[in-house]
Amino acid sequence: MDEAIYSPATSKLTFQDQIYAVKLSPYEWSQNFICIAFGEEISVGTLKFQDEEDVTEDIAYTPIRTFHHDTRVHSIAWSPETSLSVVPKIVAFSIAGADFKIRLYNSNLNDVNVYEVLSGHRDYINEIAYESEGELLASVSDDHTCKLWAVKEDQKCISSFYLTSPGMSVCWHKEESGKLLVAEKNGLIRMYNVRCEQAIMSLDAGAVPLSSADWAPNPLKVACLAAGELLVWDVSRPSRPLESKTIHVEGGISLKFACGNENIIASIGRPDNILKVTNLRTKQVVLSATVQLYGGITWHYKLPYICAASDRELLFWKINSK
Repeated sequence: MDEAIYSPATSKLTFQDQIYAVKLSPYEWSQNFICIAFGEEISVGTLKFQDEEDVTEDIAYTPIRTFHHDTRVHSIAWSPETSLSVVPKIVAFSIAGADFKIRLYNSNLNDVNVYEVLSGHRDYINEIAYESEGELLASVSDDHTCKLWAVKEDQKCISSFYLTSPGMSVCWHKEESGKLLVAEKNGLIRMYNVRCEQAIMSLDAGAVPLSSADWAPNPLKVACLAAGELLVWDVSRPSRPLESKTIHVEGGISLKFACGNENIIASIGRPDNILKVTNLRTKQVVLSATVQLYGGITWHYKLPYICAASDRELLFWKINSK
């Protein structure tokens, strides 16, 4: 893969405090929602992109509601129930904090603002994810477990999968509810059928530490970052990766497929918190940029924008995916 030239951000938003985590909503009906986690508060708002109006170059952020959060945020997940077009309005999301707890936030942006606390993990939670119906939340932790929480029924843990090393990433199949991908630090990636609590497939990165994994919009494709190497599999032929290439020489931190394109993947790694966007089809790095104090990467649901938190700024790059 050829190196891309350094790319300045297309636009940026500046805040007063350092950003610890950021997440755009991955659902069509709430696609312009963004959740930004600062030291002790979480700001939820909407973004307006130039593509929608073609008037201005910048991205406009409109804050909707601020929520208090006591500890540093490790992961954010948007509930698929979030929508401003229903009555009453619903803003629902979950936060995994540094105190090993998950908090479920629910607001109608009027008189209802509640949060529930999910306790059960005994070490840092690395990622959380809602399944597409919004009934279950999955979490993976350094305590060597993946837990499933029934967020509609008493907010209790209904099952735990015991892992062989810390759980680093968790994501649900985009089309079949009940299929869950769990990636471990030791390089193992397993797909589970959560209804029968059985592993149905496993992949091995063959390199450690695995820092991040993701399931593509086309669920036949899975990718991970392990020891700075990008590995991509076709799960219909899982014996060996389709692609294996070192892209972060001192180790990877995170990677995410573009929401609407199985061939575009963003990753961030060391040294220097370098963000790279790779086109898997052409095998080219189409964007390369440096982020200061890294606080997460997130794709827009439909528009070709990748967003990265860099200290007190949100940086946006428009990606040419052709």
